[in-house]
Amino acid sequence: MLSVFRAKSGHKFVKKFVHQTILVMKNKVMQIFNLIALLLIACSFAPASAPSGGAIKNTDASVEVPIGGAHLVFAGKFGGEISKKEMSGQTELKVDGCARGSRIFEYTIHITKGGKTSKLSNRSNVLTSEMLAALNSLSKGDEFEFRNTKAYLPNGKDVVDVHTNKFVVV
Repeated sequence: MLSVFRAKSGHKFVKKFVHQTILVMKNKVMQIFNLIALLLIACSFAPASAPSGGAIKNTDASVEVPIGGAHLVFAGKFGGEISKKEMSGQTELKVDGCARGSRIFEYTIHITKGGKTSKLSNRSNVLTSEMLAALNSLSKGDEFEFRNTKAYLPNGKDVVDVHTNKFVVV
């Protein structure tokens, strides 16, 4: 029966037709495979959902730090309770959550001592001697907060606002 089919249909034509059909199917399978691979890659870069509060609990400083953005770091903390011992010897403000090499260049510190607030400003990442004296004079329960804090990115041109939190002396 096969020999009769070959004789009537022309064996070369059928063979060529089958070969072309297989190539078309192979190309379609490859296209589907590439599409699936592309979807898997795209899904792997999808942002993860944030916790329900939209913030991460900073257990060390017992203060909530918002997700994302640049954050001020003083004495290794983002804010919250801080002891006089932790503050001693600290003369520099740092930034975290930003490109490595970013540097704070401007800030204002609001110091509340015994219910009275004073403001001191600086255009550097270092605390002035006046600021250090004011911080060293704080007692338990007094507070201070850095505000209007800005940092340069490592390129020295781009500026970012730095998130800050209140510190309470314990």
